[in-house]
Amino acid sequence: MESKIDFLNDKYAKLILKSTSVPKPANDISEETGIPLGTVYRRLEILKNAGFLQVAGHIEDGVKVKTYHNKPKRYHISNPRISFLLEIIQKNPAISYRDIQKISGYPFGTLSNSLSNLQKDSRIIVKRSSRRTHYFPSHTPPTEFPVLINLRKETAKKIIMFLVDNKNGTYSDFKKCTNKAPSTVSLTLTNLVEEKIIKRVSGFQPHFELQDVQFVQNILAKITPSNIDKMKDRFADTFSYF
Repeated sequence: MESKIDFLNDKYAKLILKSTSVPKPANDISEETGIPLGTVYRRLEILKNAGFLQVAGHIEDGVKVKTYHNKPKRYHISNPRISFLLEIIQKNPAISYRDIQKISGYPFGTLSNSLSNLQKDSRIIVKRSSRRTHYFPSHTPPTEFPVLINLRKETAKKIIMFLVDNKNGTYSDFKKCTNKAPSTVSLTLTNLVEEKIIKRVSGFQPHFELQDVQFVQNILAKITPSNIDKMKDRFADTFSYF
């Protein structure tokens, strides 16, 4: 979808951001870049909503003209540090501060300041809890937050993936597939039910199912296989808190 373009690789976005180093109306941007005017307007709207552009207006010959100007270079996408941080977050939605620091290697002061400015510019979404802070690409729907966060927890992820593969599972199934203490499995199941990711089905043999299988599968499809594999390898050391 065009509303979810990859700002780091989209050629139209790059041309428009370069063109708007000084305030400029859409017609001038189209003429300078050779991008069709309709495409220019669509990209301008997306870039504005993502926090990349400042918009101003003035009266010219009795007509109101809207101009577009990219953000200061320090926190601009062309800044290598900003580009790298955005790429980390885009490839690892719901990543924690600690893991961004490990991947980037940036000092805590530099990283905190950069992430704070990215949030102010609406380039990323930050969700804080009592235990951790999670960072998301700016286009991530809030409805996906709970699943993405739980995919970064060792026990919760194993339970979710078991249900994706097997459609339903019992408490005993989850103890075996997670190899965790009963108390950890019980607490994780309770949290997943409370967050409406899974549901408990009563009957002769009570079991659990995903609330919305297709919804979870769609989220998993957005995470590249290479990143999933890396997540599996690192869960126990860096992502697990259940």
